[in-house]
Amino acid sequence: MEERAIHILLTRSGTWFSRLIHLATQDDYTHASIGLDGPAGPFYSFARKYEHFALPAGLVEEQVTGRRRAVPCCLYELRVSQDTYIALRRQLQAMYAQREEYHYSVLGAFACYFNLSLQRRHHFFCSQFVAGLLADCGAVELPKPPTLLRPADFCSLKGLRPVHRGLLEGILVQPAL
Repeated sequence: MEERAIHILLTRSGTWFSRLIHLATQDDYTHASIGLDGPAGPFYSFARKYEHFALPAGLVEEQVTGRRRAVPCCLYELRVSQDTYIALRRQLQAMYAQREEYHYSVLGAFACYFNLSLQRRHHFFCSQFVAGLLADCGAVELPKPPTLLRPADFCSLKGLRPVHRGLLEGILVQPAL
């Protein structure tokens, strides 16, 4: 059976929200995105819709080449079956087509910090979205519910293979680990 590669991108940007999360958690990475089209992207996540404003936030498409480049990151590859890949793509396309109905879950991210599970319809924080998408499509088995998964938790998720660790700008120019 043919396998396909998907990518999980973990980053820690210099935004005030990312710095606040890092200060509270001491995690190396504070943001998670998923990409189905290779390391060059695009990637999808729940994040700010406008570069200079934290809110509004929701389901967004992120480009590796369009972001601030001096950002610490880790890029993981996950091999999935063709059927799982198709299911991931369909679910992601369906959500993105209705992206205005989805919102960033500030309360969910706050609850996650306190190890409390909070799930609201059409509300996600970045790692909850990525983990939920992967679990719903059968790509991975999670050690805890998506509502409790922080971006740094992907570093120890079974089946994910690191292919780049360093600065975001190095994703497209450096060889795999």
